[in-house]
Formats: sequence, C-alpha cells, structure tokens
Amino acid sequence: MRNFKFYFFLFLFVTLLGVIMFFEAKSFSIGNIIASAFLGISLEELWHAIQDFTDSTNWKKSQRKLKRGTFIKDSTLIRISFAYLYRIKVENKYFLIKNERGTNKFQPVGGVYKFKENEKIQLKNLFQIKDDDKIPIDESSRDDYRLRMENKYLRRFVKRFDNKAERENLENLSREFKEEMIDTGIINWNYISYRFCGRHMTDVKYSDHFQTYELLLADVVELIPTKEQEDDLKNLMKQTSNKFCFATAEEISSFGVNTITGNLKDYIAEHSKKIIQENEGQLIKTPNFGKTYNVALSKK
Repeated sequence: MRNFKFYFFLFLFVTLLGVIMFFEAKSFSIGNIIASAFLGISLEELWHAIQDFTDSTNWKKSQRKLKRGTFIKDSTLIRISFAYLYRIKVENKYFLIKNERGTNKFQPVGGVYKFKENEKIQLKNLFQIKDDDKIPIDESSRDDYRLRMENKYLRRFVKRFDNKAERENLENLSREFKEEMIDTGIINWNYISYRFCGRHMTDVKYSDHFQTYELLLADVVELIPTKEQEDDLKNLMKQTSNKFCFATAEEISSFGVNTITGNLKDYIAEHSKKIIQENEGQLIKTPNFGKTYNVALSKK
C-alpha cells in the first residue's frame, strides 16, 4: 500500500509536469495557472508520499504524523525509556517479579539499559539529552537509558543506540537478572542462557501517566533453562511469596483482573504483555533475532 501511494503520486507529478509544459508551448496562460495549482498540491502530496516511503517503522510513522498535525515540533521534548525484559516460562505460566520501587505490581525480570563510561557525556554533546524528570534519580537508576531530548534528535539517537552506544548489550544482560533473582536469594545459579526474541517499540505517543510524549523500547529475551534450572523454577511455583508470582498469558493480558471471580485488582504491570509468546509475532526482528547467549552470573 505504501509503495502504491508513492508510485501513484510520482506518476501524477510527472503527468502534471507534462501538462504544464504543454500549456507553456501553446501559451495557454489560464491552463498553465490551473495546472500549476494542481501541481502545487501534488508536490506536497508527493513529498509526503516520499517521506512515508522512507519511514520503515511504525514509531517513525507516528512521529511524522504528530509533526504534520502540529501536535509536536522539532523542539518538543520526547521522553525515552529503553529496557530489556526476560521471558521466563514454566509449563503454561510466566515468572513475574514484584516491582518494589514504585508500583508494587508484578512484572517481568529485567530493567532499563545502562550507560557505560563516558556515554552520557557523548549523548549530551550530540543530542543535548536531559535527565528524565518523571522518575527520581538515585544510585539504582543512575545512568539509566531514561532520558529526554528534543524531537529533532530522536531518529539519530535511536540509530546510535543500536550502532555506536557504549551500553549494556545483548551479549550480557545478566545485571538485572542477578539483582532480582540471585542477590535476592530466589535462586542460586552460576550462569544462564537466553534467546533474543525481538524488539518491542511503541509509537511516539502522549503518556497520560507522565503527561509528555514518549517512545518506549523493550528488547525481549527468553530464558533457556537447563533441566536443573527448570526444576528450580517448578519448585518456586509451589511456593507462596510476596516477591514473585506465576501467571498465565490470559492473566497477564488482563493485568490480573478476573471478572469471573470478582477480583478487580490489576496487580500485573501493563508492559508484562510484551513477553508472552502469543505476542512474539509483533516484535521487530532486528539483526540479532534468534541468537542465543550464555552468560556467567558473578556472585556478590
């Protein structure tokens, strides 16, 4: 559909350009004015079609539409939060950990990517980034990829995130797993293996929670447990804990709300939906899609 629109307006432009040339040759000034008016309209449409053609991802299309509609400008501050999430599935249930810092809801193991070394200075120089003013900065959130920047820098920022950023990467996403699973004593493993399932990116859209436009990225990885590790997870399923829970895909999709039993409390975080297997087809297949990684888990 996108290709058809592009080629249609290209054909229309060439045709109207030929009409103008014809009227010029025949000295038909009125026809020239009419044709020029139509050409002016088609030029704008053609330019939009070219832009649409080059916008290869949904978030770029949403950004373009917001700017065309004057909802955002180049100078509009966009909040970004770039994270990774673990899919830990045992039988037909997913392991979720309680968010102790704010919501107290259950969510996937994982967290926001971290900068390395002088990366933040580089980002300040390149994109004039600003700290996220929606979540307090402390020792645990320092150097998080939660930032704000002007809309005009957003595309270059995302490109750099994948190609040049000094940050945590798919080769070693053990930090959050270790902090939430090992350091808390939930399990005692020396290493993990996981598969990269793909990337979830939202549209650029207005957040009612934070009262600002934002773009959210989440790389999803799937734990590949050994037989012993799977047994450990099955043993956890038999326990009652306020630190973690196991939930089906249906429970996650409804955020824990059960209208049949009358339990209307939404105790599962909304972003948990991104990890369930039924939604994997919606993930973006980046170049590392399907790769597996083996990572040692260092002790305290």
